[in-house]
Amino acid sequence: GKLSASVVHEINNPIAGILNLLKLIQRIMDEGSVGEKETEQFKQYIHLMDTETRRISRIVSNLLAFSRQSKVTVGHVNLNRIIEKTLFLNANLLKINNIKVKKTLDPDLPDVMGSEDQFQQVLMNIISNAAEAMEGPGGALKISTRHSLSNNSVVVKVQDSGVGISSENQKKLFEPFFTTKKKGKGVGLGLSVVYGIIEAYGGAIQVDSEVGEGTTFSVEIPLNQ
Repeated sequence: GKLSASVVHEINNPIAGILNLLKLIQRIMDEGSVGEKETEQFKQYIHLMDTETRRISRIVSNLLAFSRQSKVTVGHVNLNRIIEKTLFLNANLLKINNIKVKKTLDPDLPDVMGSEDQFQQVLMNIISNAAEAMEGPGGALKISTRHSLSNNSVVVKVQDSGVGISSENQKKLFEPFFTTKKKGKGVGLGLSVVYGIIEAYGGAIQVDSEVGEGTTFSVEIPLNQ
C-alpha cells in the first residue's frame, strides 16, 4: 500500500505537468501564427517535458529492479566504460548545474562479471544523486576506479562537493522509501536498489559524508564472485 501510494503520486505529478504543457502549446498554436517568441517558449516546454518523461522512466526502472522483474544478462563488464556512458547521459544535468567532472580511471581496470544494465543503474543512481546534491551553486564531481590487488576487487569512488548527509540520515540511506530529496523528486527506491545489486554480487557499498562537506560513495566488486 505504501509503495502504491508513493508511486501513483510520483508518476501522476510529471504526467499532469506534461499534459498541461501540451495543452498550452496547442492553445498557443490555435491562437494564430507561431513567431520567434513562441518558438523559444516551445523549446522551454519541450525541455521540461523531456525532463519529466525521464523522471517517469527512472521511477519505472527502479520499480522493475526493486521487484526483480527485469531481465538480467550476465557477462564481462568494464566499469570505466559504464562510467563514461553514465556521464554522457547526465551531461546536460551536469552542465546546467555548473558541475566540473574530474576522472581518475585506471586504464588497466579488469572487467567484472555481471549485468551491464544493473551496473549502469548503480552508477546512474549514485552520479545523478551527486549532481542533485550540488544543484544551484555547482561544484566538483570526482570519479575514480582502481584494481585492489589485496582484495582482488574493483573499487569505484564517486565524490561530490554537495550539501552532505547527516549522520542520522546515513543510517537510513539504503532503506526502501527513505529519501532526503524534496517532495516530488523521488520515492526513495534508488539507493535501496543499488544496495541490493551490489550485495547480490558479493560486493560492498560505503558512504562517507559530513553536512556541508560533500559525500563520497565507495563501491567494491570482487573479481572472484
